[in-house]
Amino acid sequence: HTSAVTAVHFTKGSQVVLSASLDGTVRAYDLVRYRNFRIFTSPTPVQFNSLAVDPSGEIVCAGCQDTFEIYMWSMQTGKLLDVLSGHVGPISGLVFRPDGLSLASSSWDKTVRVWDVFDRSKIVERLEHNNEVLALAYRPDGKELCASTLDGQIHFWDVLKAAPTGCIEGRRDIAGGRKVQDKRTAANNSSGKSFNSLCYSADGTAVLGGGNSKYVCLYDRRSGILLRKFQVSKNQSLDGVQEKLNSKFMTEAGPADLIDSDGIDSDSEKHVDRSLPGVRSGDKSNRLLKPEVRTRAVRFSPTGRQWAAASTEGLLIYSLDDTLLFDPYELDEDVTPDTIRNLSRKGDHLRALVNAFRLNEKYVIREVYEAVPPLDVVLLTKDFPEAYLERLLKFIGGIMESSQLLEYHLRWVSGLLSNHGTFVKTRSVALQPVLRTLQRGILRLHQDIGSVCDKNYYSLNYLLVQGKRISEAETEESGDVNTHDVFSSFNDDVDVEEGSDDGMDVDDSTVAA
Repeated sequence: HTSAVTAVHFTKGSQVVLSASLDGTVRAYDLVRYRNFRIFTSPTPVQFNSLAVDPSGEIVCAGCQDTFEIYMWSMQTGKLLDVLSGHVGPISGLVFRPDGLSLASSSWDKTVRVWDVFDRSKIVERLEHNNEVLALAYRPDGKELCASTLDGQIHFWDVLKAAPTGCIEGRRDIAGGRKVQDKRTAANNSSGKSFNSLCYSADGTAVLGGGNSKYVCLYDRRSGILLRKFQVSKNQSLDGVQEKLNSKFMTEAGPADLIDSDGIDSDSEKHVDRSLPGVRSGDKSNRLLKPEVRTRAVRFSPTGRQWAAASTEGLLIYSLDDTLLFDPYELDEDVTPDTIRNLSRKGDHLRALVNAFRLNEKYVIREVYEAVPPLDVVLLTKDFPEAYLERLLKFIGGIMESSQLLEYHLRWVSGLLSNHGTFVKTRSVALQPVLRTLQRGILRLHQDIGSVCDKNYYSLNYLLVQGKRISEAETEESGDVNTHDVFSSFNDDVDVEEGSDDGMDVDDSTVAA
């Protein structure tokens, strides 16, 4: 591009990125071969300031700020398909419906228009507003549209009925601090009290908005309540961060921060203003320039647990997870936590584990990893891709000490090293830190388990010896009891025999008589 880039958009497969510029071109770049393979131009020179791509990646649309028209091209051929005209003000935003059947455009003419991309015979829906429309966004299900206006309000529309369904007054919520050159206080200043970027959450229950302010606001869609307000920066060197300015730094010539007190009057070359007419940013080489704190764009993640903001301070990522480290590898839109869990439930553990490493979310990797049956570990290690081998070994080494599945981890390590020994040997230098981590973890577990086993060994020996002693004592006691019983029974027999002899004598005497 030969001028400022105003919009950037990725296609669905994330292999092509498009950029719109004020030089009147839209360029498509191949992220696989790193080359500009398509340039979209208009018949007459215009300045593009908005961009949109349909979900299939076949249609590219760009809105201009001078002729108020929307140009539509084909991604495959690069030819201009149509020119959508009707707005009477600069195009501020473009967005395709999630199903790709319609295109919504916002403009400074206080309207939002909904165009049917494939059937131009249909009537274009006009959604009227009371102020200039700055940004718009579709709900993920495509049934609702929200638009922000210059007065700080967020309007919600039913797409099928073309009727308003609600409004959020966010003027006071988005109001930021006081800038150096502001003549009014932050509470009474009207600049910066509007949203320049909107985004729905993944489930459509919340709306996120940011603008030329140090705040980003999160609203509940159903109730319209402000859930939370995030401050993107506390850097005092940025303009618009402070709520109140110190009056001692204000002079008759203006703010003291913007006065070059060390300058030499004879050095006329230094004080020459080389900025073009209408330029707001000023001369970037001027050290007295204070960048203004603002948020260019806000977006939710597909999971809805994180959102990102492109601000003056850089790319900021906010998350509900305390341990967030989003570092994807060969990621596309089909790889989500829900699809990974479905693969794991269906028994496709290898594919689920590979996709989990592509997403590179630790909790998803651990969930899929521990769901693999122990008997299938050997088979999975044979077919496991070598491109993810280092990541898997590093993951096992990280959770081995805190997990109770010791035999399970050792099966994985043994299977991976046995089936991919050649690969590990050829890349021994690169894998040396990972292998050392595994070795250190295994040795530490060996020592801990060894000490526990030694204690258990002596404890078991003690219990066995005590058991033998108790059994021997019980045997001796039972032997004494048996001997006493034998003697007592023998005495009883003897008495019985003597009694029987006396009876015989009586009978003989009786017979004799």
